[in-house]
Amino acid sequence: MTLKEMKDYLDRHGVEDGSVYTHGGLGGGDIDGIEEIDGVWHTYFSERGSKNAYRAWPDEESAVAYLLPRIVALAKQYRIWTG
Repeated sequence: MTLKEMKDYLDRHGVEDGSVYTHGGLGGGDIDGIEEIDGVWHTYFSERGSKNAYRAWPDEESAVAYLLPRIVALAKQYRIWTG
């Protein structure tokens, strides 16, 4: 799954960028993030206004595969998951 496909999937379930995940940003709290830097996909944890625990992935699909279950679980825990 690509990042765009993941974002579309999450949008369909009421999960917006910045709620429990962020694409390249810091988000509104302690949340997971994903971004591409110089052709390399990274996941990270956004907390207290900084990006921590960067992890590089061999491709976009691998980064998304790691992050998506974390996002879904958190969205369900916070009861923002719909459908």
